Amino acid sequence: MKDENKHIITGIDVGTTKVCVVIASYIEDKPFEILGVGYSPTSGLKKGVVININDTVESIKSAVKQAENQAGVEVESAYVGISGEHIRGINNTGVITVSKNSTRNPFDHEITEADKQRVLDHAKGITLPSERRILHVLSQEYKVDNRNDIRDPVGMTGNRLEAKVHLIHSEVAAEKNLTVCFEKADIEIIDFVLSPLASSYAVLDPNEKNLGVVMLDIGGGTTDVLVFFNGGLYHSGIIPIGGDAITNDIAHGAMTTIEQAESLKCKHGLAKEALASGDEQISVPGIRGREPKSINARQLASFIEPRMKEIMMFASSEIRKSNHNGLFTFGIVITGGTAKMSNIADLAQDIFRHDVKIGIPSITGGVADSILDPTYSAAVGMIYWAIESGERFDEGDGFPSRLKPVSNWIKKLFSKLY
Repeated sequence: MKDENKHIITGIDVGTTKVCVVIASYIEDKPFEILGVGYSPTSGLKKGVVININDTVESIKSAVKQAENQAGVEVESAYVGISGEHIRGINNTGVITVSKNSTRNPFDHEITEADKQRVLDHAKGITLPSERRILHVLSQEYKVDNRNDIRDPVGMTGNRLEAKVHLIHSEVAAEKNLTVCFEKADIEIIDFVLSPLASSYAVLDPNEKNLGVVMLDIGGGTTDVLVFFNGGLYHSGIIPIGGDAITNDIAHGAMTTIEQAESLKCKHGLAKEALASGDEQISVPGIRGREPKSINARQLASFIEPRMKEIMMFASSEIRKSNHNGLFTFGIVITGGTAKMSNIADLAQDIFRHDVKIGIPSITGGVADSILDPTYSAAVGMIYWAIESGERFDEGDGFPSRLKPVSNWIKKLFSKLY
């Protein structure tokens, strides 16, 4: 018997090196359950941006098919992660005069949801080039008259409402190319979600975001830096270096192919040379008639550590740009596929001088055990995002009411007209 209250949500993270798919079932006010998971490597993107439509489409189809087979459902629509060098973040402020309402005192007006939305709309009123658009408006704090540090102003009284926000904007062409890939894969995009932002929903809890934490999402092509404090996102930065650069360094250092270098990195890589053994020998196959050779684990780590240090030094620079003068009580959380590398936390602790944790999706039930892995942080985070940002679900359609696919709405309109 079909459960009318159960909704199917799909999150798809399209990264530089892989496509991850997570299908979940959700009943309101209950934890969601993971039904199916899919993974497929891809060569269709570079630093998060599509460079080959056909390769990207095939990777999406492959990962989705795996998840569908495991879940026993067909994916028609999904929340899709987006990242890359074209993403930018900026802080801004909006201010409005509160609308008149039924409050008896003519000088104090009760703040409504409409007022809250108006001030957020005002805060996103920045001038952008025509080729860019606002992807997210993320509130940091509100101010009502002279009262600061307000999380939610609705229901309070006052005359002046101010909102401090962090705006994420993206390149329209990059979104369009990704949209074309999903159209060719016959999957509707419900909403684009910034991938590292989605990751934060999966690996950080409210205490971490409230008391201060930095999240590094180290992907294949880029490293994303998010700074949280007082429950809000105060800074976001994209570093155009990721795990692919480490793979290339290994390929040059060990004189091997990119494929072999990736295998060496995943199976034997250590982020800190001082912790690697000089006695452990690793076989490197020969290329095109060359003799195979061996390197030791310390040599391999010597190819990895400099690039990893470079990534973290750039990340440290991004953290300083946040102008956050408070404490990062919960230090640094590292997630993304590269976070699986041995001793990465030790190296990060040396550089940042903060506690370091590897961020793994926080989920239980269903097939959750198969994705307790930082590689899946963004895809799992999109399930959390869908539930928290959707506010409510309409009966039977499975979509958050204010985030239904636009093309579905168009189809329904035309079906009524003809």
